[in-house]
Amino acid sequence: MSAFGFYYKTGLGAGYFLTSSFNIEINGIYEYYSSLYNGLKIAVGITYYPGKRTISVKKPPKKEKVAPPKPQPLTEKPSGIEGLEHISLENVIFKDIFPVFFKYYDNNPVGSAVLKNISDRDIRDLKVSLFVKQYMDAPRECASIPELKAGEDKQVELSALFTEKVLEITESTKVTAQILISYKYSGEKYSGGLAETIRLYDRNATQWDDNRKAAAFVTAKDPAVLKFSKNIAGLIKGKGSRAVNENLRMAVGIHEALALYGMSYVVDPKTPYKDFSKNKQAVDFLQFPRQTLEYRAGDCDDLSILTCSLMEAVGIETAFITVPGHIFMAFSLDITPDEARKRFSRADELIFREGKAWIPVEVTMIEGGFLKAWQEGAKEWREAVAREVEGFYPMHEAWKVYEPVGLPGATDIALPNRAKVTIAYLEEVTKFIDREIYPQVAKLQAEIKRSGGSPKSINRLGVLYARYGLYDRAEREFKKVLSKNGNYVPALINLGNIHYLNKDMKGALSYYNKAYTVAPDNPKVLLCVARANHELENYGSLGRHTISSRQLILIWPCSLLILT
Repeated sequence: MSAFGFYYKTGLGAGYFLTSSFNIEINGIYEYYSSLYNGLKIAVGITYYPGKRTISVKKPPKKEKVAPPKPQPLTEKPSGIEGLEHISLENVIFKDIFPVFFKYYDNNPVGSAVLKNISDRDIRDLKVSLFVKQYMDAPRECASIPELKAGEDKQVELSALFTEKVLEITESTKVTAQILISYKYSGEKYSGGLAETIRLYDRNATQWDDNRKAAAFVTAKDPAVLKFSKNIAGLIKGKGSRAVNENLRMAVGIHEALALYGMSYVVDPKTPYKDFSKNKQAVDFLQFPRQTLEYRAGDCDDLSILTCSLMEAVGIETAFITVPGHIFMAFSLDITPDEARKRFSRADELIFREGKAWIPVEVTMIEGGFLKAWQEGAKEWREAVAREVEGFYPMHEAWKVYEPVGLPGATDIALPNRAKVTIAYLEEVTKFIDREIYPQVAKLQAEIKRSGGSPKSINRLGVLYARYGLYDRAEREFKKVLSKNGNYVPALINLGNIHYLNKDMKGALSYYNKAYTVAPDNPKVLLCVARANHELENYGSLGRHTISSRQLILIWPCSLLILT
């Protein structure tokens, strides 16, 4: 019989080794042949294996332990030098470059590199120069090495003589610096160079790794600074008591003028000194004094730079003071510490450094008057000294390292009202005088009370006021004397002197003549009469006063004010 059709079969089996030679097996198979046949076959059997049977199991290979590679020192690969094959330039490093220090970089490196002789012969007359095309007039020779032996290397410092053009950079920028090399090898001359990218920061940028760096921004010769300071100096000249230190009077005038000019203390939110002074590598933004005058605002470093510039412009020596998180300034009184202790009642508000007496000023306290700014500065200084965290940097010493640079361009500034400056200046000077003479005034007033108002004591109080330029108070005291004793010669002469100092020669002569009537032989009376007549050109009147030219010469230098 023959047939055609679809079929399939499937099966399953299992076994078990009773020993290494015997095993038992069972197998089942299902078969299906279309419509002809289907069924299940089951078979059971025992198998014998002669001899010993071993079963080997292949284990995965063991992983060998490999030690991690040892860290290798990081060294820069020799830089290729175009046109040169005997020498390599390695470890080329450039510092951050700040335009405001362009004079500093002439004598101080902007970077360094290592030159290595990679040939088998000596190299002679090796020269290294640096050139930044946009900001240098010519390559700056940095090193001259007579001989570099085969295989020898030598580190050289790279310096640059930049032009003032770098001060035109207002945004940080990258430029190409060329390191130029020339030498002799086997009698032949070789030259080549390597180009490197360097960064130039903007002209207002600096770092606080050296607090003296701020001195480069103190531009006392800037036209705007000179205009402001010289005008104030001319305005207050001759005003106020000459008994007050001249530098102190000038500082008062500048401080009050800045307040009336509208100067404000504003913390820079992006680069606050408090934070940036702690991070010596942080890049801070400092304003030139002309910029601060133009903006009429700045933070503590900007106002310190401006105030120092204005005072230096009129010949007053200044210094930076630093305490943790803050910078302010001080100015010299141009007197010795011993002189200052005699002339100032509060020596604890002064700084004695460099053989001079200095006054500290908290520049951020623009409003409220100079005296308050002085007192606050003195307080901050004392506290810093107590904690040994003070810094004192005289400007002229700092300039030896970081020379001041002039900001390109010009800015015209409008000066504050002259009359208002004069009033504010005189009021602040008067406050200082009152503070200084208060102990003496109190002492004399007590003496006047004890003596029952003796003319001599009242006259001495008037003289004290007059010596400090408080003429209205002095005149009041002298007139008190004359109300008690109209013939008291010292009071008559002193009243005449006040009129004389106020350019009222006729008023002065009237008092001098009254004194002459009482004491015609008094040489000081004769001097005063002669002097007033000379100013009034009353030369005919001099003849009736018996005073010789020799007497006049001898007594002319006498003080205008008479004590008794």
